[in-house]
Amino acid sequence: MVQEPRLVQREAFLVIGTKITTNPMAGEIPSLWQKFGPRMADVPNTAETRVSYGVMENFDPQKGTLEYMAAVPTTSLSRVPDGMVGAEIPPNTYAVFAASLSNISDVFCHIYETWLPASSYEHVKAPYFERYDDRFDPADTSSLIEIFIPVKARSA
Repeated sequence: MVQEPRLVQREAFLVIGTKITTNPMAGEIPSLWQKFGPRMADVPNTAETRVSYGVMENFDPQKGTLEYMAAVPTTSLSRVPDGMVGAEIPPNTYAVFAASLSNISDVFCHIYETWLPASSYEHVKAPYFERYDDRFDPADTSSLIEIFIPVKARSA
């Protein structure tokens, strides 16, 4: 059962990581994290310890693809390591949902098929992201992942 989200305001923040365009069901996202994990320490000026982000944007429903970036927060985009990209995530209001590796697909389905249509909010065209902190353990499929969906009050 998916719980109701909490709403939070987030200021803009910077990330550096590795990006792919993929179908989220194709299984490439875990492989991206496996490749990026050993390079996390290469990111200069990290802004939060033991925090990483899975940033998603540019979903194409006709192709079933999106851009996915495995990233860590940084204080500057002035030195992006080779093979990586930097991005600024704009300030937004977010609906934050709890998930785990074992139910993340179900939570995303609930968000877009059930919660958003029934809520008083609409999706904002902006990056959305998964936030992994010290409560997440990749070896424990039930550990916590937070999903941040950018939203605004639905127009009357």
